[in-house]
Amino acid sequence: MEKIKILVVDDESRMRKLVKDFLVKRDFEVVEASDGEEAIEMFYSNKDIALIILDVMMPKMNGYQVLKEIRMSSKIPVIMLTAKSTEYDELQGFDKGADEYITKPFSPKILVARVEALLRRSNILEADDKD
Repeated sequence: MEKIKILVVDDESRMRKLVKDFLVKRDFEVVEASDGEEAIEMFYSNKDIALIILDVMMPKMNGYQVLKEIRMSSKIPVIMLTAKSTEYDELQGFDKGADEYITKPFSPKILVARVEALLRRSNILEADDKD
């Protein structure tokens, strides 16, 4: 069976590596983007991306702009992973179409659990696939 592909978007390479390492341990394939423009390019050039983990504060195009662009053509599950932690920020994320909103610092194990739960709810991951 082909691995489920996840796009991780963050301008900090060590954050992308941390998230990638935990996802790869659970047998996901991870592609990375370091800014909003690259995220849009990766999304449209990889039709098999199943979920996006998206930072908010990035150069060129912020995460809210990326999410708005993606929502014009897709209902792909999106988890916002950001240091922006006010109620306003979180509500803005959900208003723009985020499925989950996780603030930094965060538990990588909880992030992976939320990824798997969201993929199950989206019928992309079977309930027993990742046991």
